[in-house]
Amino acid sequence: METSDQSLKTWNNTQTFTMGVICLMLGIAAGYLLHAPATASAGATTSAVAPAPAPGNPPHPMPSAADLKRMADKQVAPLLEQLQKNPKDADLLAQIGHSYLSAQQFQSAQQYLEEAASVKPQPDALNELAFIYVKLGDLDKGIATLNRAHKIDPKNSKVLFNLGYFEWKGKADPKAAIAAWEAYLKLEPKSPKRPEVEQMMAQAKRHLSIAPGTKTDKPAM
Repeated sequence: METSDQSLKTWNNTQTFTMGVICLMLGIAAGYLLHAPATASAGATTSAVAPAPAPGNPPHPMPSAADLKRMADKQVAPLLEQLQKNPKDADLLAQIGHSYLSAQQFQSAQQYLEEAASVKPQPDALNELAFIYVKLGDLDKGIATLNRAHKIDPKNSKVLFNLGYFEWKGKADPKAAIAAWEAYLKLEPKSPKRPEVEQMMAQAKRHLSIAPGTKTDKPAM
């Protein structure tokens, strides 16, 4: 996971990261959080080079927000019909929420994922709901939602990865982040994300003994 954070001279500055920076990082993390949805987050980055359009064929424009909403509404229409017959179907509610989330319709996704959680809390749905809360600016609620998911399923590696990420990048809490990532690596020792997690853990460990407000030359988050 690549970040554009610059080295900071004080631990206090690290604690005051703006939610705008968090949202930029969320775009990078979205592929993991959202189980590779069909529509990538606006902030996502990639090293792949898009193929050049064929001669004479102009490139297709990216879908607008209105286009994404129309596609999402069309996709969930049959699911909404099923929901009318069983409005307390947690799996169906979560599926609708996931569809809206993949189309970046965050408010609609939040509505259905919250309904699903009220009927039957499920870790994967709560994981996606946590992403929405942070994306919309409520980091504390996002972390609380991940902790709720972790209590339901302590062995859910996706939840542990994201919990560590938000605790570290958002809350500047290295102890909580390291605990989450250690549990993640214990569950996923051969994860392709292991080098990335180990690198972030190494950075977090450098800050364990640093009191808030202390000047330091140690690498920033």
